[in-house]
Amino acid sequence: MLNLIIFGAPGAGKGTQAELIAKKYKLTHLSSGDLLRQELENGALGKKIKRYQDSGRLVPDSLIIEMMENAVIKKIKSAGFIFDGYPRTIRQAEALTKFFKNKKIQLTAVLNLQLTEKEAEKRILLRSQVSGRSDDNIKTIKNRFKVYRAQTAPLLKYYRTQEKLITIDGRPAIKDVFKEISAIIKEIK
Repeated sequence: MLNLIIFGAPGAGKGTQAELIAKKYKLTHLSSGDLLRQELENGALGKKIKRYQDSGRLVPDSLIIEMMENAVIKKIKSAGFIFDGYPRTIRQAEALTKFFKNKKIQLTAVLNLQLTEKEAEKRILLRSQVSGRSDDNIKTIKNRFKVYRAQTAPLLKYYRTQEKLITIDGRPAIKDVFKEISAIIKEIK
């Protein structure tokens, strides 16, 4: 069973690479953003999540953890998982570690796509011209980086301590980054 977490600053290409990895290795792609949107539409946790979002507050770790654990349980017999956008905090990472231990699931590796904030900012602004995503503007980008540095970056140390962290240069073209990831997976599988 291959179980991966993909990390990187906003704009590093996590979602794109996660989709490619999931397809090639037949993994279940668990994107916290996609799952949140699904829950809001018709999930059991949707009403609770909506209350937080409507009041402008962040969805608490406890709800995100419950949502992600439920998603894993639904696909527990799959060939493995690739987590995209989860965990985002130390509390979420600790909960995932405990959950995996209880379910006798091994985390294979954490793939960290490294990119400078300047490069990521350029990518996001380019993406906004194509996608029209309303959250792809300078003010929101700066805030996303602030949140990333405060909450998510400490996870790199958490997974480095567990000897699970593998850093990959996120600057090359999509296909080149994927080629490097594929070589790493072949080595650790």
